[in-house]
Amino acid sequence: MLQQTKTKVCILALTGPGVQLARKVHSKIPGSRLLVPEKYGVDDDETFAKGQFTQAFTAAFKGFNCLVCIMATGIVVRKAGPLMQDKTIDPAVVVMDEQANHVISLLSGHVGRANAITNQLAVALDSDPVITTATDTEHVQAIDTLAQRFNGWYPDFKYNTKLFNTRLVEKKPLLLYIDPDFRGIVTDLKGFEVVNELDQQRVEIPLVIISDKSTVPKRPNSLQIIPQINVLGVGSRKDVSYAMMQAAFVAFCERQQLAWRSICQVVSIEKKAHENAIHYLADSLGVPAEFYSVEQLQATAGHYEQSAFVAKTVGVGNVANAASEFASGSQTVNERFSSNQITMAISKRQLKKDD
Repeated sequence: MLQQTKTKVCILALTGPGVQLARKVHSKIPGSRLLVPEKYGVDDDETFAKGQFTQAFTAAFKGFNCLVCIMATGIVVRKAGPLMQDKTIDPAVVVMDEQANHVISLLSGHVGRANAITNQLAVALDSDPVITTATDTEHVQAIDTLAQRFNGWYPDFKYNTKLFNTRLVEKKPLLLYIDPDFRGIVTDLKGFEVVNELDQQRVEIPLVIISDKSTVPKRPNSLQIIPQINVLGVGSRKDVSYAMMQAAFVAFCERQQLAWRSICQVVSIEKKAHENAIHYLADSLGVPAEFYSVEQLQATAGHYEQSAFVAKTVGVGNVANAASEFASGSQTVNERFSSNQITMAISKRQLKKDD
């Protein structure tokens, strides 16, 4: 079975042998969907009528994160070509022949994970993976793939991806500093010279920094990849203003030396779901806001200092810490923070380490 992923995968086939292979692939990708001709459809397969393949392919291209196409590469190229927009938007497209001799990463190799899915399928089916991405053929760790492993964000994505990947492919020197909080997550760092300290030496060599801190020293030729793994728990009195919420958040980030881009979710208790300022903060950060019941937060609230007044008011004695831990699965990392009658706490989602 392939590695579990949130990627929505659609497996398409056109012929009888192709559909047989599609069912085998389907069994190896949890949560995937089959899209096959009506005459081969069974149970809850998605199907398309004769003459409707183009429409079905178009809908799948727009509705799924990855397409595994068991058919000739030329068919896929002709169907996908008019639909393609940008590497940051297009789904991953993987092509297989009906005998599973080859698995081809055709589109969105890094950003869409087509390369990773190609390799996983090749192992699962004893097939030959076909990957033509330059960083893969040169056996170096691509900057966008590295960032993806940390759920990382960096500015000017397309420009910096091309700039740093070109340097990697050309085997030019490239330094890499990983914040101690994130060391050991990725072991494949080929193409980089790893440094353990941030200093101003060798500033002529570009430096990649992986850190969620706002205090990373500025230097020429550097790129900070910010892991977006911090869950922000928020508690507040009734009807706090947008300005109060924004000021509290700025003060919190300054105290924690936290890059605001590292926030991936804002969470609180259900009784605060009507608080516009919490939604405003989440919208400003471009992340989802989620709210949990008293029953859900009771277990995690016990890990922190309790307020009798808060417990009487909302049913849990510590909202920010309890909600943050409940959402991330990890205890919060900051001391108690309160400003403008708003409390905040942060915890980190755990990143999967390389085997």
